[in-house]
Formats: sequence, C-alpha cells, structure tokens
Amino acid sequence: MSSSVFRVLSTLTSLRCLSALPAINRVFNSSISSKYPISALNYKFLIRENSINAGSNDVIDLTKFVTYEEIKELPSYPAKMLIDVREPKELEETGRIPTSINIPLKVVTETLELSTHEFVNRFRRLKPTIWTEVIFTCRSGKRAEDACEMARNLGFKNVKNYKGSWMEWAEKEGLKK
Repeated sequence: MSSSVFRVLSTLTSLRCLSALPAINRVFNSSISSKYPISALNYKFLIRENSINAGSNDVIDLTKFVTYEEIKELPSYPAKMLIDVREPKELEETGRIPTSINIPLKVVTETLELSTHEFVNRFRRLKPTIWTEVIFTCRSGKRAEDACEMARNLGFKNVKNYKGSWMEWAEKEGLKK
C-alpha cells in the first residue's frame, strides 16, 4: 500500500471517520491490492503491518513517527503543527525547522493547556485541538518522545515524533548540527 494512502487512512481513522472507509475504498481502489480491501475490521491489520515488533509483546506503531520527507512537506499542510521542544538557546545556536514553533519541554503541558486566545497571542498560530496532527521535534528525538507522552496524557489523539529531529534535518539540509 502506498504511504500516501496509508497516511489518509491513518488520519481518517484518528478522526474517527470509519464511516468513510467504503468511499476511500472506491477512490483508492487502484492503489490498494484487492487482497487488502479497507474495512474497519482489517484496519488494525494494516496498522500492525506498518509496525515493527520490538520484542516480547511490544509493538512500535510506525504511524506515530514522521520522516524527514514528511517534515519537508509541512509547509503544504498548515493544519499540522510542528513543535520544537528544545530550549531557546539551542535554537539560537543551531536554527530551527521551518514552520516549527518553540515550546520547551519543561512547559509543554502548561502551554498545551493554555486557552485558545492565549495560545494564539503567544504563537500566532491556532491552538491545536485533540485531533490536530501535532509533531514534536528536538535535537535527537528523545525529548520529542517525552513531549508526545505529555500530549497524549492531555488527551491529544494524533501525536507524532520526528525521530530524526534536528540532527537528521541539519544533516539532510547541510546545516550546522
């Protein structure tokens, strides 16, 4: 299955749009093997197929991570929010990924709990809803994962980690790490 089709499915399912699956099946029929028609029943199989086994019974859901290529496309998707959780001093030293806003890790929870008005005044961006795709980044991915957990604890449903974070971005863009 192509990654764009899977991305659409992931988004619609995270938005609880399972009723749209028959229409998606018709639209993307040429992209999807007839062996795997889309249904609410086998969607879990698709998620599992796009996951890796970390050992024992743990499964790492790859839909919770984004790639460099997806980050590169973010200017075309203004509804998605990229949050850099590094300290402001780190951003001054290295730079930032375009479209990102800076919310240091130590204030992620309180910042995501701000009122919409306060959030807009501070960041000049709409406050993410619990269904907004929120992508966290940092220097190497560790703090971003911690921020993902904080957001999930607040009820955010579509939280992702740019695992490569600044180190990968800088390398691929030819910038200072």
